Amino acid sequence: MSPSLPGLRFRLFGFPVTIGVDFLLISVLLGFGARPGLLLIEWVVVVAVSILIHELGHAFVLRHYSLRPEIRLWGMGGLTISGFALPPRKSILVSLAGPGIGIPVAIVVMVIRPWLPQVDPIWTIANDLVAINLFWGLLNLLPLGGLDGGNVVTNLFVLAMGERGRRPGMILVAIASLVIAALAAVVGFVYLTIVILFFAVFNPEPYLALWNKISGKRQTPVAGGLPSLRLDAAPTKKAKSAGAGARIDTRRGKNRPAVVVASESRRVFGEVYAEVIAGGAGGAGGAGGAGAELDLSELEDRPEPLLADVIGMVGRRDDATLASRLATETDPLAVLGIVARVVDAGRVSQVRDALARGRAGDRVPGLLKLQVGLHALGRFEDSIAAAASLGDAGGSGSVVLEARSAARVGDRKRTAAALERAIGLGAATLSEAALGDLARVGPDARVGAALARLRGTAPEV
Repeated sequence: MSPSLPGLRFRLFGFPVTIGVDFLLISVLLGFGARPGLLLIEWVVVVAVSILIHELGHAFVLRHYSLRPEIRLWGMGGLTISGFALPPRKSILVSLAGPGIGIPVAIVVMVIRPWLPQVDPIWTIANDLVAINLFWGLLNLLPLGGLDGGNVVTNLFVLAMGERGRRPGMILVAIASLVIAALAAVVGFVYLTIVILFFAVFNPEPYLALWNKISGKRQTPVAGGLPSLRLDAAPTKKAKSAGAGARIDTRRGKNRPAVVVASESRRVFGEVYAEVIAGGAGGAGGAGGAGAELDLSELEDRPEPLLADVIGMVGRRDDATLASRLATETDPLAVLGIVARVVDAGRVSQVRDALARGRAGDRVPGLLKLQVGLHALGRFEDSIAAAASLGDAGGSGSVVLEARSAARVGDRKRTAAALERAIGLGAATLSEAALGDLARVGPDARVGAALARLRGTAPEV
């Protein structure tokens, strides 16, 4: 199950909210049999409201930090996603804000409940509000993988030991989760065991860290924070001053984490995907045509899949399977999510090499998607390397994108060479976005001559 399934979408206090059909179905199943008739509808509504109250706690604190989160109710719980993974102290406060608002709501209802009419549905609603908000709040305070308590424990280790404390923190969370799940099963509280197993499927990092520790396997980088298309990193001072809607184009280096704001990276990805991939491998790379079939606004607004299988592949360093998964994925948003996970785990070159030497049918589509995703995430050198692995097989759209990436890093010679190759492959026009990227290279006679040969271009740069 994924939050990308159909659902009810609306805005609440300015936050985009999606209530997935999977969440509604599971809520119905939990209340079915014990709740006849209208009381079943009451149960589903109160469950949704209670989980939404919890997620609003997270969302308001994230807004306080100048971020723009979105809320999703899916599967057996909720998820609040923002554009950045916060530093440990702020991340802990965000995690505690959910139980910090849900548990007080339960207490308030408990206080006023004696004065309420003891008739249905009022009495049942009050009882359910107390039970659900209290249970969900206390559950999230436990050190469980994928829940708030697990995130708090992990970040406490990071505070105490620096980034090297993340893995020990996750190992402790994994052990605690397994112990609590086993105890719950023994005492007959099977629902709690199911909840822990459910969140383990979509948040396997703590369990992979524990397995690597037990088996003695080489440890792999594990990303912190909730599942997201954004690269997990704390905002830099530059990012904060630019505001939540800005795009920070950086490459990993000492004290320079990659930071990407979702709205901008999605927009760039959607435009480039339409130009390079939507029309098929070897597309013309023009501004129109293939892009007409891709709804860019839908791409920006739709919740992204969680990609649990991709998380597992990254954790296992299964680059060949990950490469094949990328090549065969048809959902553009999932493509961006896969590339973001690959970048965040530092597996770009390995996945690129796996595509280059893998199955013939995976090579071109996989490398094209990798190239487009890397460009959209600001990894321009990596995007150029993916284009080099493609050669001319990617078509003129891929080569034009190579020129754009080269221009973004200021490489005039490579920009001009790529433009000349694109012309030879049949490129006839350039989009406004492409021209904007190419203008970054500055005045250059060779680039200007190439642009002059293209129809419908702006004046020479």
